[in-house]
Amino acid sequence: MITFEQALKLIEANNPPPGEEMVLISAALGLVCSEDVRSPLDLPLYDNSAMDGFLLRSKETLAATAENPVLLSIQGVIKAGDDKGGSLGRREACRIMTGATLIKGGDAVLEKEKAVIQNGCVVITTPVPRGKNVRVRAEEIKKLDRVLPKGSVVNPGTIGFVATMGMNTLKVYKKPAITLIATGNELTAPGSPLRAGKIYDSNTAMIQAALEEMRIRPILVRRLKDAPKTIQKVLRFELKESDMVILMGGVSVGDYDFVKGLLEEEGVKTIFWKVSQKPGKPLYFGRKNNHLVFGLPGNPASVFTCFYEYVYPAIRRFMGYKRPYLSSSLLELKQSLKPDPEKFLFVKSKIQNGETQGVMPLKHQQSHMISSLCEADSFVVVPNSDALLREGEKVLVHSLPFAWEGVL
Repeated sequence: MITFEQALKLIEANNPPPGEEMVLISAALGLVCSEDVRSPLDLPLYDNSAMDGFLLRSKETLAATAENPVLLSIQGVIKAGDDKGGSLGRREACRIMTGATLIKGGDAVLEKEKAVIQNGCVVITTPVPRGKNVRVRAEEIKKLDRVLPKGSVVNPGTIGFVATMGMNTLKVYKKPAITLIATGNELTAPGSPLRAGKIYDSNTAMIQAALEEMRIRPILVRRLKDAPKTIQKVLRFELKESDMVILMGGVSVGDYDFVKGLLEEEGVKTIFWKVSQKPGKPLYFGRKNNHLVFGLPGNPASVFTCFYEYVYPAIRRFMGYKRPYLSSSLLELKQSLKPDPEKFLFVKSKIQNGETQGVMPLKHQQSHMISSLCEADSFVVVPNSDALLREGEKVLVHSLPFAWEGVL
């Protein structure tokens, strides 16, 4: 049996390097750029007006005063999107809209609200400096500037930004192809009649939802009975098709827990089996070439915990994330906790905000109990110890990806 830290190191050492692909920006949200992105053009593309007003020659306004105003004849209008060409004549001004291109000769814009109009002329009573209310070509970005470094995570702002540059694709790290399999004769699909001795399968829906939150749709989701030939047939195929196979159930030491043996028959090398932790002691991790296999214990709290502490970071490494693990922080414990003398504990908990941010351990911590998962947004990480963790002490907390949703 190995420790939590040893298990993390073994998984990291066996995570294959991420693959790359070109995707449409509409499909890039949450993915990681696999190369530096350089601008194909200047931003702004051309000198343009920062607001509605009047385009003019700044040098013609230098002597303007209230007593001796300068009159500029208004000649037409330039709207955003116009490509008029031409130039501004002597003692002329032109109406111009926000974002419209400056024509030759014009180098300043008088705001519409400050303009006084008389007899078809704009009356200038103070000098208008060169460049006033003008967005200069390439003032933000020059062509071929690096605008997104390799490793950037694509968010909605990123997508808007690259669209502004006329790009509709990005080169990113691939999402892994994932197969999700739950095993057990006792499992029944939610919504079906429940016969005596059976239970509803919560694990499949729960982990599928966790993957969907990562914007990953499993290539296969199966619920299988404890039939070795059937399980082996599915494994044989999915180990070829998937980057990662996640199994739930069948990895413990019971008479019907034979998944580990079947994996070995299919050429999967066992990297580790069993971690000194609670919940989730009989966690399995194996590898065949560049295909990873996780065998999660069947109890719901074990599946939930092992997924987020081990599988989640492995998936994020596949996707090129530099910081794949759950975010962590030191928070004040709101209720005393008793560690386990031998096992590392992951205690389902709820982050609390107040004068002092803290964390509250939840009820129903046993591995077969699932009601506390409705509230849980974190784990208090408790190393094995004989010493009581007292209320008010600072403890290490791993925040789940949805930890701050619903926090006012």
